Order: sequence, then structure tokens, then C-alpha cells
Amino acid sequence: MSLTVDPARPADLEALSALHTASWRAAYGPLLGQGPLGAPLTEHMARTWASLPEGVIVARDGDTLAGFLRLKRNQGWPYIDNLHVDPERRGGGIGRWLMAAAVALIPEDEARVWLTVLADNHPARAFYRGLGGTEGARIDEVLLGVPVVTFPVIWTRLAPLAAACK
Repeated sequence: MSLTVDPARPADLEALSALHTASWRAAYGPLLGQGPLGAPLTEHMARTWASLPEGVIVARDGDTLAGFLRLKRNQGWPYIDNLHVDPERRGGGIGRWLMAAAVALIPEDEARVWLTVLADNHPARAFYRGLGGTEGARIDEVLLGVPVVTFPVIWTRLAPLAAACK
């Protein structure tokens, strides 16, 4: 595997949508059921990937998209809006590579980043804990019409996160 991480390009939109959809179906299918992951997910992805949002970085293995992360601002702090890896490639370090790339994009004076994770997504929660993230108070949300519980995961210092990504 010769992995590279770089900014997404408009030509990546179709692959981003396909990877995002596959990742949600693999990770969230057992949590949400298949109903929301049919037409509601297809409609959500069509809106999400109608154009290339700012802050999307991709991991490529040659010409193949292996994962992506979107870094944006939310309530003043840098926010990881999505981190998805091709379900066939999970566990191979791609998520760490993407997190390291995101940390490198955050100005030093920011010194923190956060994201939210589904409470029942235990593999993702373990991944973020392994990177030193601290979970905050529970948040009740609705995802594709289904009530879910999420937790914010917060890193108040970027140096330990960067070190954990190596």
C-alpha cells in the first residue's frame, strides 16, 4: 500500500459519495437498521456531495480512494465533520493517517479539535479513545430520521493527538 493524503478534488465527488455511503451502511446498519440507509441515505449523500465542501482531505492508495476526513469550523473550534475509511480497509492505519493530516492543518494557536460519535459505535469510540480523545456529555440527535445518542470527543491539546497518530 502506497498511501498518500491530499486535498480532495472535484473529480473525487463520485468516489467520495460511494465511500461515504458504504462506510455508513457498514458502520451504522446494525445501529440504525436498513430502512434509513436506503432512500434517506441516498438523498442525504446526493445533497452532501452535490459539490465539493471545503476542508475535505482524502487518503489514496494509488488511484483508489481509501478514506476521507472533513475538517471545518463548528462553534469556534476546528471540528472533524466526517472521518470515513473504506470498510474493506478499516484497521490498516488509514484513519490515523487522516487524523494526523488534519492535525497538521490546524493552526498551533487553535490547540484543540473535536468531533461527535454515535454512542453505539463502539469501534469508533475505542479508536478515538486510543488517540487520547475525551468524551463529553451525551447529546440527543436525529440521524436520517432516527433518534440517536452521540458523544462529543474532544482533544484540548494537539501535540498528544499528533503523537498518537504516528
